[in-house]
Amino acid sequence: MLTTVERLIDGVVQTLTEAVLPDVAMPFARGQLYAAVDVLRNLRDRVEPRADLATAESDSAVAALERAATTLTGSPALAQRITETIRSVPAAPPTARQAALRVALVEALTAIAELPAAAARAARAPIAEHLGAQAMRDVAVLKPSMLGEISRG
Repeated sequence: MLTTVERLIDGVVQTLTEAVLPDVAMPFARGQLYAAVDVLRNLRDRVEPRADLATAESDSAVAALERAATTLTGSPALAQRITETIRSVPAAPPTARQAALRVALVEALTAIAELPAAAARAARAPIAEHLGAQAMRDVAVLKPSMLGEISRG
């Protein structure tokens, strides 16, 4: 699960001002910390989610939903509903498309859960593949951990 950029920056600012700043004694270091907090506060409302990541997730979700719909030969009404949902998703902006497709995936999985086990398994498989791939896409943008440096102080 991804958190919003705004919430992430707010958390960093809060940690720096409430937990770090009180323990910084040198005036120069305090000034540098205040400068970093100022940059973060100003950056907070200027950052946009990456459209390329939203587009990649959306494209994968559409493909998964389409493949799931094709497996639903015994449930044509559900297959049609999934297909219509895909068509009704906005084309832009990328983050709105992404959000609508996440809702569509939840609705599809909820409906698929009501099917007989074999049909449900077949329809769930492409969605599970999408979710696995999405988890990898989410992790791929993470930077290497600095826990070693952090622990050394």
